[in-house]
Amino acid sequence: MTLNADQILALAPDASSANAGSQLAGPAKWSNLGRTDSAVWGECQGSGKVPYRTQIDLDEPAFKCSCPSRKFPCKHGIGLYLLLAANGALFAAADAPQWVSDWLDSRQQRSEKKQQSAADKAAAATPEQAAALAAAAQKREGKRDSKVAAGIVELQTWLEDLAREGLSTLRARGPGFWNDIAARMVDAQAAGLAARLRRASGMAFDTSLPNWETRLARELASIYLLCTACSRLPDLTPELQSDVRSLVGWNISQEDVLAQAGVQDRWQVLAQHTGDNERVRARTTWLRGQASGRWAMILQYAAGSLGYDKVLAPGTQFDGELCFYHGAYPLRALIRQQDAFGTLDTTLAPAPTLDAALAAYAGALARNPFLERFPLLLDAMVPHAGTAPHLAGADGRILPLHPGFRHLWPLLALSGGHPVTVIGEWDGHAIVPLSVFTEGRLHHFDNETVA
Repeated sequence: MTLNADQILALAPDASSANAGSQLAGPAKWSNLGRTDSAVWGECQGSGKVPYRTQIDLDEPAFKCSCPSRKFPCKHGIGLYLLLAANGALFAAADAPQWVSDWLDSRQQRSEKKQQSAADKAAAATPEQAAALAAAAQKREGKRDSKVAAGIVELQTWLEDLAREGLSTLRARGPGFWNDIAARMVDAQAAGLAARLRRASGMAFDTSLPNWETRLARELASIYLLCTACSRLPDLTPELQSDVRSLVGWNISQEDVLAQAGVQDRWQVLAQHTGDNERVRARTTWLRGQASGRWAMILQYAAGSLGYDKVLAPGTQFDGELCFYHGAYPLRALIRQQDAFGTLDTTLAPAPTLDAALAAYAGALARNPFLERFPLLLDAMVPHAGTAPHLAGADGRILPLHPGFRHLWPLLALSGGHPVTVIGEWDGHAIVPLSVFTEGRLHHFDNETVA
């Protein structure tokens, strides 16, 4: 199944790759084009004598190119896919050349090996092996727990001092006031708390953010609640313990997640946004099961110019199996199996009513009080501008738009004053629209993460 141009450009790791790929989407740049049912390939002439060999596995999709770029997919992969979408007749059906078939075979072998590794890890170990692994893990965890506990005591004291002094002098103190405590949390191996403090610092110095004092106070209160929960970890349920540990900064190996039972469904890729903290880019993709209506969050990271390990384009879908991270209200997941990749159906899984959607959020928040954002699929919503932009339902009730939402006018244009289906993230106070579904097509906003 071939994607359209907008979906292909959404696969690019950054805007420069998308622009460069668009410039390579003409047939004059390519030679030896070909395709099978599941792959396409071509050679693109660069500045050297030997053209770059570019290939795409259409089933996922996945890309490979002989160029030196570390971006994934590179501009040649984007250009080749755009050329296929615009003029598929240029790609003659043929047997894959050796360099393509070798790559496809290696991909299949890696997939089988990964599944086998997860299965092996899930298999029961001998009592001696299990005891040795448990003892080693407990020793490591004990050392880290002590460091984190000391860091949390220091952070709680810092927050209590700040609460007594108030927020009026925060901006006068400068960024160093925040950087010092965030660095201390990194030293204490509580990277999650450090990230929350950096986000709070951004709120404090964002002069365009309305009601910044209120928003900052809520953020600091949430951090304090998280510190309190971590200091009382044994009193929490096992599921909530997993959530707290993850938010503070403990990592869970992907192998452990993939060893759990999975959820099979046709997963629709409905929304996506990215963030960049200058060293690591993070991409959040929201999937929704067509049969189950269940939400899943795929979180990916990429350092420097590297691309993401798996490409997921809004407006596509696949039959597959997801494994969810353990938690009180599991949302984050990993893809164990991905088949039958294609474009989104002309209809979505039934959308809940506004009452049902907000009730689902309330239920999730009751189970996990540290839930920051919650996915919503809202049908028949009309966007409105004005001094307080919002979405209005058929019954006249409104949901405020997040002040950081940067695509109000495209949203209004897509609606034209008529009801549309909106997919977005709700933080309990406002919604960030990420996609709009109207007239059988999903329109995705290229959002960066907003505070």
